[in-house]
Amino acid sequence: MKKPSLNCIFALGFIAFYLSAPPISAQEGQANKPRVNNEKPGSRGQVKRVHPHALKLILRGKKEEAIAYLEKTAEFAVNDKHTRLLLDIAKGKPNAWKYDAETWPWKRALPNTALKKDAPSDRFTIAFGGGSGYVPENERMWNTIGTIDPRAVLLLGDNVYIDDPETPEMQRFHYYRRQSQPEWMKLAKTVPIYGIWDDHDFTTNDGWGGPDIEKPKWKREVWKIFKENYDNPYYGGGEKQPGCWFDFRIGKVHFVMIDGRYYRESPRSKENPSMLGPAQLKWLKQKLKQPATFKVLCTNVPMTPKVKPGSKDTWDGFAAERSQIFKFIAEQKIPGLIILSADRHRSDAYKINTGIDGMYPLYEWQSSRLTNQHVHSLIKHSLFGYNEKQSFGRVDFDLNAADPTVKYTIINIDGKPIHSLKVKRSELQFK
Repeated sequence: MKKPSLNCIFALGFIAFYLSAPPISAQEGQANKPRVNNEKPGSRGQVKRVHPHALKLILRGKKEEAIAYLEKTAEFAVNDKHTRLLLDIAKGKPNAWKYDAETWPWKRALPNTALKKDAPSDRFTIAFGGGSGYVPENERMWNTIGTIDPRAVLLLGDNVYIDDPETPEMQRFHYYRRQSQPEWMKLAKTVPIYGIWDDHDFTTNDGWGGPDIEKPKWKREVWKIFKENYDNPYYGGGEKQPGCWFDFRIGKVHFVMIDGRYYRESPRSKENPSMLGPAQLKWLKQKLKQPATFKVLCTNVPMTPKVKPGSKDTWDGFAAERSQIFKFIAEQKIPGLIILSADRHRSDAYKINTGIDGMYPLYEWQSSRLTNQHVHSLIKHSLFGYNEKQSFGRVDFDLNAADPTVKYTIINIDGKPIHSLKVKRSELQFK
């Protein structure tokens, strides 16, 4: 019998350790240590990581290695402008980018939520989604979204794939790279874009920030850079209580956007961990009580159980807090609530039966494959789902109807409608 190789033994041992070891710094829900991926991308399928890897080498002082790597991968890095940008830095050219907005060599378009303030609010459309890593051939998604002329675009996390919370230069590169794309620029100049973060644009995969405001020390800087690159009405509780939660209204529709990472506790370190933290949870309850025809709760990860089997990264890892929110909705008899979410690389629809007497079913619409190549499998208990191509969620509100309606449609990157579901306001009321 052939003996296993040392590489095989090492790999199996690492997997066993990873699965059995407790989360790093997980005591009392504290932040986990970011697991930054330092693996060298070496194929066309990893294009979004090629230039960030080269930048990482430069920042570590390995400039000659960065030059050799960039020259080797130029063929599949696609955007040769970014290759030249990084080569100029590595070669020490005097006019090279200085890691700030002022010296970035191309025009950028940042979100502007003041756009379309006077547009009709009795009948309107919004687009939403997440999972938009930089994949040049899929940047046309922003054009596809623009064709429906949405009243607003909601980006629900993993809007860029930074995966390096301790390196501000890396964070700015990812934001600026997207903001310089012509497809993005066209959309951002015409449609209000709102955003919250998830793991890949706050920390690293499935990571959590912990309950402390200032620990780890990188949290506030990540928040600061996030604010530089969005135009939300406000950001959490401001300087005293950083975060990316906020709310806004379009007519009689109230959008409540939550932050599921900054104060998230370890889902494995204590009984009944919190995703939101006490300050945000108090804020959320106050916002949920405010009257609206439709109330749209937007979360970075799904609330429906078992949509990421075996994982505690969704609200399944925070079931007690999820139940607390649902019970509050029932106790206050808050009508008209729907849920929008992201994280899973597909688009789908769910109907949540909370088990609470007299409470209407909660509809959740999830979409998180705007540009990503990577895809997640469909879930059998969804109402419907789609993962064949990149897609976004279209949501149409009709408040003029005798019984106001909200309709969800999955639209793929080619602009083709895939599945849809219309819900009447009368279906979202307590018995």
